[in-house]
Formats: sequence, C-alpha cells, structure tokens
Amino acid sequence: MASRNSERKSHTRLDEEQLLRDHRTLVEMEKREKKRVRRAWHWGTFRHVLLVLLTLILAIVTIVVMVVGQFLRGPSPTASDLVVQTLMESSALKFVPYLFLFEKTDEAIQRNTLVVPEEATDASLVTVRAHSFADETGDAETGEVFDKNGVRIEEVVGPTYRGYMMIVRDPAQVIVGVSHNPFSKAHAGKKVNDIIASYDAVGGINAGAFYDANGTGNGGEPLGLVYSEGKRLNRADNGAYKTVVGFDKENILRVGTYTSDDAEKIGLRDAVAFGPALIVNGKAATIKGNSSGLNPRSAIGQRSDGAVLLLAIDGRQANSFGASYADLIKVMQDYGAVNACNLDGGSSTVMYYEGEQKNDGMAISASRRLPTAWIVKRGEN
Repeated sequence: MASRNSERKSHTRLDEEQLLRDHRTLVEMEKREKKRVRRAWHWGTFRHVLLVLLTLILAIVTIVVMVVGQFLRGPSPTASDLVVQTLMESSALKFVPYLFLFEKTDEAIQRNTLVVPEEATDASLVTVRAHSFADETGDAETGEVFDKNGVRIEEVVGPTYRGYMMIVRDPAQVIVGVSHNPFSKAHAGKKVNDIIASYDAVGGINAGAFYDANGTGNGGEPLGLVYSEGKRLNRADNGAYKTVVGFDKENILRVGTYTSDDAEKIGLRDAVAFGPALIVNGKAATIKGNSSGLNPRSAIGQRSDGAVLLLAIDGRQANSFGASYADLIKVMQDYGAVNACNLDGGSSTVMYYEGEQKNDGMAISASRRLPTAWIVKRGEN
C-alpha cells in the first residue's frame, strides 16, 4: 500500500513538472511570437513611411523639374535667360540648362554677356594722394570718414542684392595674400580670415581663380597669373582666366589681358587672374541682355584719387538673390571707379574686417579654402 502511494506521488510530481515545463514552453513561444509580430510591424511601418517619403520626394522633384523646364523654355525669354545664366555660373548646377534647352543654352549665354573695352589701362587717370593715419578724420575733399586704418565700410543694397563696399584710402595697403608659397594641390588653401591673420592684416576679400573641378577643389592651386608683394608666384596660362587685375609698383590698378612678360614690363606688384573687366579708363563694358545671372559676387576697383574699392555681394539667399555684372558696374560707377574688375564669386565671396565677417556668405563652413585673397594691411600710425 505504501509502495502504491509512493508511486502515485512520484507520478503526480512528474505530471506537475511536465505541466510546468509545458507552461514555460508556451510562455516562451508566446514571447517569441510577440517579438516576431513586433518586428514585422516595425519593418512594415518603416517600409510604409519610407515608401511615402520616396513618393513625396519623387513628386517634389517631378514638380520642380516641370516648373524649371517650363520656366527655362518661357514664357519670358529675358527671365529664362537670367535663370540659365545664373545656373551656368554655379559650380554644381551647370548641367541643368542643358537638360531642357540643349544647344539653346549656348545661345542664351551669347545673348547675355559683356563686351569689354579693348584698351590698356591709362595710369594718368589716377593720382594717388598722400594720407595720414594718425586718427579717425574726415577726408577734406570727399567728406568721407575713415577709421584709424584708413578704411571705410558701407552697405550696398540693390533690387536683388545686399552686400558691402570696403573703401581703402591708400592703395599701398592692398596686397595679394597667399595661402602657401609655393602653391600645390597637395596643400589645401586657407580661408580668407586665416590668410588675413597670417599677414597680420586688418581685412580683405577673396581674390582670383583656382582649380576647382565640380566645386570640390581644396583651394591649393591658383589658375592664371599671381603676384604677391612684387614676386610672381604663378605664371599666366592659356586657359579661361586671361584677364588680370592688379596694382603696379606705383599703386595704380591695372585691368587687362596680360601675359607673364606683359606683367613684368608694366611692373605688377600684386595681381590675380579672373574677370571680366567691368570698367577700363572710366568706360564701362557694354552690356548685352542681362549681362549675366544673379549670383554672389566680388569685385575690385580704384577711384581717380587712388582709393581702392573692395566689393562683396551676397547671393542665393532669401534676402539677396545676387547681382549681375551690370549691377557690379553700376555699384562701381556710383563709387567713382575708374577701373574695376570682377573677381571669383559664388561660395568664395566673403569680406572680413577686424576679425568679423561682414557679409553673410553662403559656404556652410564660413569662407572656402582659397589660394589668394586681396588683403588690407594695417594703417601706419
């Protein structure tokens, strides 16, 4: 009897243990099923959201393409040409007009350009005046007030742009600062503020052309002629940048197409290559159509009294679409420029003074890395 009771208890325990194991197995299976369902739900939701986003992006792109295509083809030829020029002057969007207009893109460019005066700079039109930097005083002839460095900065505003004009009373203070000597693709250029600091200068703007394939260049290698403090650091080339702008040893701004030999003959001390020339000997370039697109712009000029004009205009922004070459000419004429030339623009456009960036600029990391900058030395007290 006792043996049977013992067997019954043993079987009961085994049954209870089996039930417990079965229960645990069921619980584990339920947990795994819940996890599977949860994963499936998350993946399904993610797929759905991704599909909606991709559909939305595709719809937006399609609308943009349709709008851009319609705009580029009409109804206003003038507006269409302006958009074409604006895109063609950018580094990354040059291909867009060709997607819609094909060979008509080149026709639009030819309809809207500048015809530059073909004459040499007449140095006799500029008489550099002697100046003192002892204090902040008004100019007796112009009524302008300059700071201790002989610098004055004014905001310039037009229908489609905002920017700043830096007026430097003594042209001897304006030189080409460089990132490295010698230049090399292996050594990235410097930001304009860093070039300014390396010369212990007070301000400046971006300057000449540089190797920048598809907008990805590191700013280490300039294109075209470069002079800095009387030394030629880069020879003129046969590429697109044949227009040279720079000061001779008499502090007269020269603008024109110069070879390396020409530059030596006229005695350039500081110069870069870019263009086009905007004003030569008081004569503005002839404007055809829109002259160009609307983009960030930089330019340099000189008045008849020798004062240097450094201009930086913002673009591709809600409050400043940008300026055309025609706009640059007007601003330079308003400030009395005898000679003036367009400089590198776009995301390179930047102006610094006393450690502060004056214009908004458009590069994500402030100014781009560049090989050259027009910099302003401190006034001598």
